[in-house]
Amino acid sequence: MKFAEKTRYFFFLHFEWIVLSAALLLMIFINPYSAGYSFCLAELAGIGFCPGEGFGRSVALLFRGDVAASFAFHPAGIPAVFILISRIIRIFNRNKKITEEKLYEPRV
Repeated sequence: MKFAEKTRYFFFLHFEWIVLSAALLLMIFINPYSAGYSFCLAELAGIGFCPGEGFGRSVALLFRGDVAASFAFHPAGIPAVFILISRIIRIFNRNKKITEEKLYEPRV
């Protein structure tokens, strides 16, 4: 297998779960009580309303065990955590299946 094919294969197997895991970890470890830098593109563009305002804080509070405050910051934070975790698990199961098929592929 050539380098370009290996790179494409690695990217196919691992890129999505790495990005989702990194995003989830970043949201978990932020300080939900500080009003720090905002990553909202609408806010950075000068638009006053940000539809995702409080989303990261909601996830951070959920992992700290404060479900009521998490829901108050952003109602979509709680279901988003479960969706992200289930997607990561599905990607791992898909990768396992693909890897097993590759290992036991008959050689012609």
